[in-house]
Amino acid sequence: MGTNYRHTQYGVLNLIILFLVAILIVVVAVAIIAQGRLAAAVIMIAVYLFGAAMFYNSTIEVSAELVRFWFGIGLVRKTIPLSQVLSAETVVDPWYYVWGIKSIPGGWLYAIAPGPMVEIKLKDGKIFHIGSDQADKLKEAIDSACLTPE
Repeated sequence: MGTNYRHTQYGVLNLIILFLVAILIVVVAVAIIAQGRLAAAVIMIAVYLFGAAMFYNSTIEVSAELVRFWFGIGLVRKTIPLSQVLSAETVVDPWYYVWGIKSIPGGWLYAIAPGPMVEIKLKDGKIFHIGSDQADKLKEAIDSACLTPE
């Protein structure tokens, strides 16, 4: 079965922070290399690049059976079977939730940037808040997929 909805969002604030940290990493790496510690500089740069690749964007897909979302290169990902979805609603979380991956009351939040969320309630009582700059379209895609007979 094909994908009914797919959207990739880039967190502008994340990208700015990643750029500023990259400048700092380069300055520190040059200083470390000047001290003759090339291996330490290479390891530091590799760890930074890995972290940046993990969280530079988020992608959400809705198919006839699943809601899937992941960050960056896809090592951090979540799949929710639509058969387990009780409801989906567009919500605005408190300002202090901001973005990231974090535990919230009753479930988990996954967001690359602050803004609207889609709250997915599962039949087992768990909830997921998925951040999207297209929250209304995401909710419509989930609702449509849940109503489509298998």
